[in-house]
Amino acid sequence: MKVAESKKYHRQKSLSDTFFSLFRKNDLPIVDVIPYKRITDEDYLVDGFNEYQAYLKVTTTDLISLNASDLKKFIYQLSTLCRLYTDCFKILSMTYPTETKNQQLYWKSKISEYRKKLLRNLSDTEYKRYQSMLKLASDNLRRVTWVEEQLSELTFFIVVYGKNKKELDNHVRDMIRFGGKPFSLKLVRRDELEKIVFKLNNMNTEI
Repeated sequence: MKVAESKKYHRQKSLSDTFFSLFRKNDLPIVDVIPYKRITDEDYLVDGFNEYQAYLKVTTTDLISLNASDLKKFIYQLSTLCRLYTDCFKILSMTYPTETKNQQLYWKSKISEYRKKLLRNLSDTEYKRYQSMLKLASDNLRRVTWVEEQLSELTFFIVVYGKNKKELDNHVRDMIRFGGKPFSLKLVRRDELEKIVFKLNNMNTEI
């Protein structure tokens, strides 16, 4: 009798545990959610399997404006890269907000400079000249601010892989040797790499 009651109690407990586990919050390790562990001092990304990745930024090229000859040359350069670099790599495209902070700071400084000069004792000709320069600086500030707020920039990256740091060093060197000149490849540094990882794991969130 006691054995039967014990089995019945155990079965009820198991069913209740299963039912309530559906509503419990199960915290997963961060590596299971975002499969990267860290960024090294060399700006390499270490994944959950302790293997290495490096992101190389491709200089943006306006393919639409290229003539047929230049476009053919560009395609040939990419084909040559794929033929020469025989290890695994990935081409990644991402949309970024257009960054115009430096331009905004420049035109703001010019606006401040011209306003100060307009407060001085100036001849009519000088006053009109600085007024025109102030208007031009204000128009340019509005333009670059609008570009940052409204336009996005399509950016490409080449991702190379290595089982360890030494192997990745060699792969990065080979990739830059084969494609560095035609595509102006540059290793992505920590700050931008963090943004890329964030974007990859939060596709609907703006950076």
